[in-house]
Amino acid sequence: MILYEHPFNERTRFMIRLEYIFKQLFAFGQSLSTDNQHVAFATLFQLMDVCDRGDCRNWVLQEIEKQKQSLEAYRHFPEVNLKALDETTQRLDKVAKTLANASKLGSHIRENEWLLTLKNRFLTPGATSAMDFPAYAAWMSGHELERQHVLQELIQPFMPLYDAIHENLLVLREAAVPTMESSKPNGVFEKSIGGKVYQMARVWVPEGKRIYPEISGNKHVVMIRFFQINEHFRHHLVKEAVGFKMALCQL
Repeated sequence: MILYEHPFNERTRFMIRLEYIFKQLFAFGQSLSTDNQHVAFATLFQLMDVCDRGDCRNWVLQEIEKQKQSLEAYRHFPEVNLKALDETTQRLDKVAKTLANASKLGSHIRENEWLLTLKNRFLTPGATSAMDFPAYAAWMSGHELERQHVLQELIQPFMPLYDAIHENLLVLREAAVPTMESSKPNGVFEKSIGGKVYQMARVWVPEGKRIYPEISGNKHVVMIRFFQINEHFRHHLVKEAVGFKMALCQL
C-alpha cells in the first residue's frame, strides 16, 4: 500500500516538508553520478532556503518539548510501559540538546563565497552550465569520490536538525495504530472525532491504481475524498468504495 500523510497544523507540515527534502538530499548526495550530485547541490540550497524562513531550530525544539510534556502525562497510567516511555524521552532529550548546541544552520555555506555564488546560480534556469559558470564545471570534473566526500561534509552540519525532526515525527507516527476503513460507494469517507485535536492523519491506499486521498478535517470530523489519476494526468473522484488503512495521530 502507498502511504499519504496529512498534517493538521503548520509545525507538523513544516517538519514533514523538511524530512522530504532531507530524504532527497541523502539519496542524491550519496551518489557518485555528476547528474545526481548536481541535484544534491540544488536540494542542499533548497534546504537552506527553508531553514531561513523563520526560526526553524526553535520551532522544532518547541515541538519536542511539547511531546515530552505529553508523554509525561501518561506516566501514571497503569498500562503504560515505563521503560519504553523513558527510552523515548531520553531520545528526545538527546536530539534536542544536540540541535540546541549546534552552530547556526547553513553558516558553513554562507561563509563560503564560492558556494554562495553557486547557490545564486541555481536561481536562474540553466545558469550552472559550463558556459555560464565554468568553475562549477571544473569542480564537477574532479574525482567522483572526492566530490561525494565534500557533499557529505556540507550535509553533516544539518544532521542535528534532521535527527530532531526524525525523532519527533517517529514518536508522533507511532502514537496511533492503523485501522482498516472503507469509503462510501461515492469515494467519500467521513469520521466523527468528537472534538479531538489531531496532529496528523496517515492513510494507506492500494498500490498500482493511482488512487490518492484528499484529506481535510477540523475538531469535529475528518473527511477523505478519493481520486484517481490516469497516465495523461486527468483525475476524477472514485465512484466505488475504497478499502484503506488510517491512523489519526496525536500526543
